[in-house]
Amino acid sequence: MPVALAPITPELFADFRGGKESALEQLFRSNFDALTKEAVGTLEDVAAAQKVVASAFLELWDRRAKPQSAAQLEDLLRQIVGSGIAHEQRRRATVHRMAEGQAATAPHHHDPEPTDKVWALVVAELHAEKTDPKVRAQRLAERSRHGAATHMAHVAKPSSSRFVLVAVVVVLAVLVAVPLWYLNRGAAATKAEQALNRNDARPMLSAAGQRGKVTLEDSTTVFMGANSVVKLTSHFPQDFRALQVTGTASFNAPVGTTPLLVQVGKAWVTAAGTEFVVRHFDDDPTAMIKVIKGSASVMGTGLERTLGDGATAQVDSAGMISDLPADRASEAFSWVDGNFVIQNQPLKDVLVALKRWYKLDITAKDTSIVHRNITMTASLESSKAAITALEQSGGVTIGYEGQKLVVKDTVPGAAKKSAAAKKKAKK
Repeated sequence: MPVALAPITPELFADFRGGKESALEQLFRSNFDALTKEAVGTLEDVAAAQKVVASAFLELWDRRAKPQSAAQLEDLLRQIVGSGIAHEQRRRATVHRMAEGQAATAPHHHDPEPTDKVWALVVAELHAEKTDPKVRAQRLAERSRHGAATHMAHVAKPSSSRFVLVAVVVVLAVLVAVPLWYLNRGAAATKAEQALNRNDARPMLSAAGQRGKVTLEDSTTVFMGANSVVKLTSHFPQDFRALQVTGTASFNAPVGTTPLLVQVGKAWVTAAGTEFVVRHFDDDPTAMIKVIKGSASVMGTGLERTLGDGATAQVDSAGMISDLPADRASEAFSWVDGNFVIQNQPLKDVLVALKRWYKLDITAKDTSIVHRNITMTASLESSKAAITALEQSGGVTIGYEGQKLVVKDTVPGAAKKSAAAKKKAKK
């Protein structure tokens, strides 16, 4: 006998037909457990039953314009769930035929996933790239902790004559799962990027010489570096739990119903329960990422890389992920600890950085010194300390000429003489 479903009020039916996602959530939460219990009665596997029911709600959403009454909506939901159960039975029969001749064990009974977690997967699919309902169902299956490979593991150990066939089935399941999962993540990032680039996105800005912390609606703490922009989607975190960084910022991202997505340059960082920092200024095409505590996934145009405590990575303008040299990491992320660090960089670039972090506008009138390499460390709390460190490292002096700060060679002409001497030595 079919289970009883929660009554569908005229208001709920109208909202559902009108495309209100809140109506889908209400319908899902009030009926998911009952429909799953009904599916378990046939499939004897709670993980498979939850996947079938979750997929049914996605298909119901796609077909929401079809029912003309609450009764028709309920009938359509039952019909889709029934079709999903039948499809799952056929899939199992196919798997067992591929392992023909092997004795299968009794179905395993797994603990159900929390309803909140399943709903989060449904929401992720709603906002992913629109695709065929069958592909959606497959993606939900791959994201579940009990996919085709797990099911094959419950088949009794094959004899040597069947071992190769079973191994091929397992390998194919894995090869299918990885790209589908990756494409789903990529589709979610694409949708989030579109939302972040709309005119209604909300920017937070820090000026030159300014740093500051802010706590977002989802309790994520953002510490913005100088001269940076952190952009949120218009209804963060309800529409997307996603941000875009131009400049540098650190995040302490608590666990939520969905992971935090941060776009920086050509990279996407996915994190939950993680403290991390990112950097990508317009004058530097490379995105840099460091995990301070926890773990995060970094995705470029290639495969993803997972970073643990203290790990770093960089993503170039083509979206390729590589290791981040220690000296560049020190420069990029020392601001989080209140320090300004330069590692063997030309003076011209150091002057740009001083303007960003200290709001010091220093001009080098003597162009012969702008390529002199500088290595220095100073507190971000003291522009005087930064000037002193630069003078000591670069063999230069900094002072006012009228209203302008100017950097000069400590020994006028020394740089030119040194260059001439090197040129003469080469001859």
